[in-house]
Amino acid sequence: MTELPGWIEAGQTATLIWYDVAQDRPDGTRMYQVSGPVLDIAPPSPYFLLAPLEQSEFAGRLYRGEVTLPELRRFLDHCILAEGWMSEAFDSVFARAETPLLPVLEAWRALPDRPLLSYHADLDAFLGDGPPLYVSPDAYGAVQRAPESFVTAWVCAECGEAEDAAVFVWTLARDRRVRVCFLIQNEGGRWTCHLHPFEFHKEPV
Repeated sequence: MTELPGWIEAGQTATLIWYDVAQDRPDGTRMYQVSGPVLDIAPPSPYFLLAPLEQSEFAGRLYRGEVTLPELRRFLDHCILAEGWMSEAFDSVFARAETPLLPVLEAWRALPDRPLLSYHADLDAFLGDGPPLYVSPDAYGAVQRAPESFVTAWVCAECGEAEDAAVFVWTLARDRRVRVCFLIQNEGGRWTCHLHPFEFHKEPV
């Protein structure tokens, strides 16, 4: 069984950072050189999803709707979940704790119920404590029918392209509920990744 890290809990968000160089530092942290995205303010969360630059082709395939669930798993298997901070120039991430991402996501599948959100068909969105999380009716229906799936949940109608603004979800059916295991909110190439954020009732379909 995977030993879960004590420095992060399910439900947190992590900012995806592409990196091309990593090195250990004398103070015990590990420095990752940022290759993207270009940030002008510090991310609100101290957690990072560090993805090697050689895997960056994944982004284009994701935007084109070509990524299957097994391919998502393979990508996440290359990623590191870290707790730390960015340099003032936003060109480096300093990790004081880190762990492979996919084993943590897999282990968290066994956790008890996550927060329960309701889908509002009039808004095409889930509503919780934060801003609406938009999910199209087609995507909502698709994840209701699948035991496990990874889908493009929403693309901004005004932008028109997934690379501009979109939501992608990995879901898992659990008895009468559907668990969101992993969710990407893309805003112009800046990915906020939600780790087992919520569940919703599995409606009859």
